[in-house]
Amino acid sequence: MRSRRAVLALLAGGVLSGCLGAVPFRPRAYDAAVRVEAVAVDFRPDGSGVLDLALEVGNPASDAASVSSVDFELWVDGRRVASGAQQVAVALAEEGRIPLRVLFPLASEPITAGTEPVARAVRVRGGVVLRFGGTERRAPFQDERVLRLAYVPPLSGPDGD
Repeated sequence: MRSRRAVLALLAGGVLSGCLGAVPFRPRAYDAAVRVEAVAVDFRPDGSGVLDLALEVGNPASDAASVSSVDFELWVDGRRVASGAQQVAVALAEEGRIPLRVLFPLASEPITAGTEPVARAVRVRGGVVLRFGGTERRAPFQDERVLRLAYVPPLSGPDGD
């Protein structure tokens, strides 16, 4: 009976490891694959802006991958002010790590606030999509910090007051 279980376990492990991007015995491997190194947010009075993300992306699988896209949601003082996605094409070796810098253009209504920077709670969350042949796996990330922002879009609308 024990030998039958051992053979079944080996077969199951072989089948799981044969799936591109699979990380057997580590079900949360992709949850820790992306680390946010730096966040910069710059809104301009004319409504333009940029979100600058510096990420470190790891490949927890023993298969080579490519980073195919990055998506994000940006929150300022508890209110969602932007979201988006960007296609990228970066190779990532098996079980390797790479730095990845992504600049997201931001757009809002023109801003009429003063130019004195104010400390704001900024939260960014999103994901990096790793492609293994025809298989894709999303590695989420999240970061919260206080940034001094001179301009912030109006914090109203469906997610605001």
